Amino acid sequence: MAKAQVVGMGEGTHGTHEFFRMKDRLFRYLVQKHGHQTIAFEANFGRAVIVNRFIHGQSTGLASATAAAKSMYFWTWSTDEVRELLQWMKDYNTDKSADRQLSFYGFDCQYADDEFPLLTEFLAKVAPTSIPKVDSLASQYVLVSKLSTTDPLWQQYAQGLAVLYNLFVANEHKWVAAGGHSEYEIARQAARVLIQQQDLSDATTCSSSAKRDQYMAENVQWLLTRMNVDKVSLWAHNYHMANIPTATCNLPSMGTHLKKQLTTKYLIVGQLLTNGSFTAVDGSQGIGRLKSLSIRTEGVNNSFNYLLGKGQYANFALNLHQTQLGSVLTDWLSAKHPLFEAGAVFDESRPEQYYSITALTGRFDLLIHFRDTTPTQLLP
Repeated sequence: MAKAQVVGMGEGTHGTHEFFRMKDRLFRYLVQKHGHQTIAFEANFGRAVIVNRFIHGQSTGLASATAAAKSMYFWTWSTDEVRELLQWMKDYNTDKSADRQLSFYGFDCQYADDEFPLLTEFLAKVAPTSIPKVDSLASQYVLVSKLSTTDPLWQQYAQGLAVLYNLFVANEHKWVAAGGHSEYEIARQAARVLIQQQDLSDATTCSSSAKRDQYMAENVQWLLTRMNVDKVSLWAHNYHMANIPTATCNLPSMGTHLKKQLTTKYLIVGQLLTNGSFTAVDGSQGIGRLKSLSIRTEGVNNSFNYLLGKGQYANFALNLHQTQLGSVLTDWLSAKHPLFEAGAVFDESRPEQYYSITALTGRFDLLIHFRDTTPTQLLP
């Protein structure tokens, strides 16, 4: 872990208290022992910029860590566990010099609402005459979001986004000098994320999911190459963190892109459970309400989840590359068996549909297992 530039901290469900608390503990450890100063969430880029400003004590309209956690669109991050992490980061930064402070970013691209204000804010400093272009695109976005992607206005909107982004590329040196390097990079990335979001909207469900992972990997690389972040911890679902060369549409997961680009500098931490409750959207009757749901993996008694739960210790961490594991265990971890993971939606009556057949070795580098789990604590 000490040698990793990027540590991908996964979760076997989006709503497990133990997974979230462990990721909090891991990040604090990486900060205190290995020089990490940045964490990036499976959260939208523009909104995370605002949360980052809150953590740095800047004026944002966010009155508290609770408000910051609740502002990030997804119920998955609107939890007491995430609130505690954000508050710790804000407290950590108090009275520290700028070069020692912690930062928060988002590498997702599913929303566009917060990007337009970031662009307007920066252009007001370096090119005020370009602000009407942003205002026009923001108005078009409101319209196209209600239209079929075959409507001609979608193409007009996409072309306008490309023109805007190219303005940033063409004026890089001048705008960095006038507005500052970090400020320029944030605004330029906001323009890039708008292009990504438009592309996701103008795609099939299958290709949209695959493109999303590709773009999220691109956005992590932006942190390393454009923002000059030395080390970063990532917070997302196991699926995105894992090395899965043939994921959705038989295309790579985010973790596969990062593993190919960073090799051993990318460390994948997967988290699994055997039995437990977790927060999820009830999928038993279509898409229902958010509630605490449960799983017992004994129903698939050859699964990794069930058999890991039969071990001597209820909770443990396992280095999947450790040479002392022994040939029998190594062979078992490298073979394909059922693996339970759930995302935002779960149907208790059909748990079998949440298993995939895979090997653990290669998918993760480090495995953290909990025998029994509890739900995340949603903020009121």
